Amino acid sequence: MKRHVTWVCILLTVLFVSCLPAGSRAEELKIACIDSRRVITESMVGKDAYEKLKKLSEQKESELKKQEAKIKSLSDEIQAKSATMSASAKEDLQQRYEKEVKEYNRSYKDAQDDLRNTEMNLLKPWTKELEAIIKDYGEKNKIDLILDKTNPAVIYGSKKVDITDAIISLFDKRYQEKSSQQKQKKE
Repeated sequence: MKRHVTWVCILLTVLFVSCLPAGSRAEELKIACIDSRRVITESMVGKDAYEKLKKLSEQKESELKKQEAKIKSLSDEIQAKSATMSASAKEDLQQRYEKEVKEYNRSYKDAQDDLRNTEMNLLKPWTKELEAIIKDYGEKNKIDLILDKTNPAVIYGSKKVDITDAIISLFDKRYQEKSSQQKQKKE
């Protein structure tokens, strides 16, 4: 699906450029690019989100390590005592071990889902803000087309047309404004 959208974007760009009069194509068409991955990782919004994710990840990892220790303990017990245990006791211990492994696998998947959902919830509210900033920047700077470097449709993006630093700066400014507004509401 993403590849299909990429080809549609390329086709639309080619059609847009080809519809311009021949003499004005190079002079009037202004194209810029942005590295959205950099905006997310280098902006205050992204740094704040990933700091919260790091704390959650460490918490989940700690919980999983406790379960791993329990599984290891049961495994060691099975190996150490299996020769001297009755068949029913050995079977009970094996079932406890299998139950713990299943529980661990479920907890691991749940932790991954929690991290992914938390990331989405932390960044999603800012997506519309970022889109508005990019649109406003494009309009103010009379840019005809802004492409994302992380999208496979962009093969080359010169530093001259890369607006990532400017967008990060505007995004950080908006984040600070929103943060101070929220702090004032709490007080």
